[in-house]
Amino acid sequence: SAQDEPDCETALHALDLAHRWQVEVVVAILTDLLTGMITDASFETIAEHALLKGLERLKTAAQRFGTESKKVQADLRAGRLPAVAQLFHGGSPSKPNEPKSKRRRM
Repeated sequence: SAQDEPDCETALHALDLAHRWQVEVVVAILTDLLTGMITDASFETIAEHALLKGLERLKTAAQRFGTESKKVQADLRAGRLPAVAQLFHGGSPSKPNEPKSKRRRM
């Protein structure tokens, strides 16, 4: 039997192409489709796409899911999510320790 809707991976590939070619109508359709596909398993990938492409509706949906998901919250606390996903939840990406500049005494 034929599928009526693409899977998450296919939708993300289509989103990449639509975004690259600036086909805004298709981007909007795929954004709506992906909003309904956010699960614990797909959260990282969808959240990363939303953030990197500046898709506000998809970012908002990912934020809402992430705050309600016990698994996502546990992964955030354990530091298992990449920096991109942590930005959704007020975390800051870890940066290497930068030496502080010292003041010169005269």
